[in-house]
Amino acid sequence: MKTMKTENKNRKFVPGSKFSRDKFLNLNLEKFVLFVLLVFLLLQLSAKVNATKDSWQYTLSSGVHSFYAPIENLKWNNSGFVVSGEINRLLGQKQLFSAGLQLQHGQNNYQGDATSIQLLGQFLPVVFSKMELGIGTGAGYRFSGYNSSPLIWNGSGWENAKNYKGMVQIPLQLSAGYRSINISPLMVTPFVAYQMQALFGYNPDISPLPDSSLMFGFKFKFK
Repeated sequence: MKTMKTENKNRKFVPGSKFSRDKFLNLNLEKFVLFVLLVFLLLQLSAKVNATKDSWQYTLSSGVHSFYAPIENLKWNNSGFVVSGEINRLLGQKQLFSAGLQLQHGQNNYQGDATSIQLLGQFLPVVFSKMELGIGTGAGYRFSGYNSSPLIWNGSGWENAKNYKGMVQIPLQLSAGYRSINISPLMVTPFVAYQMQALFGYNPDISPLPDSSLMFGFKFKFK
């Protein structure tokens, strides 16, 4: 059974210290392909939808993340910085729904830095005239990796492993913000969000692996 060494002493996984230039370049290539895919999808979405400029919303946010979920025996620790950018199409006359793409990059010293892209649909009701609440979900894909070659325990000895890994992720996001502040020519919505991503295929013994992020940021659109 494959196990990993983290803060839980029952797991036996450690990154190796030998730097692998070729694998590191491969990881950068994967990130480049991910970026190209995002641009392509955005262009396709723009070409198929004839919408006025005020139906598009852009989001920038940052915060901290940890491999954590609000359940028993999981603690928030080994957190890292995370940054996110989104483009969303607001739907409906009152713009209570949105659908779009989110690109995210997070740091972690143990499980490795990760870059992900995901589709995210949200329901955004407004209460008390200005308070925007949000709940959303979707699906995406994540590349996670080290800058050096890791070792993995195969049950009888250590063997070299890939320094990157791809995983399917399913997000759940809760948010609250103020809709909106007029800063000509923009309408800005400051918000706070909690997003939990279930990562599938991380390890045979830990699937899904939860990754939680606490984010602060701004949504903005042109008037």
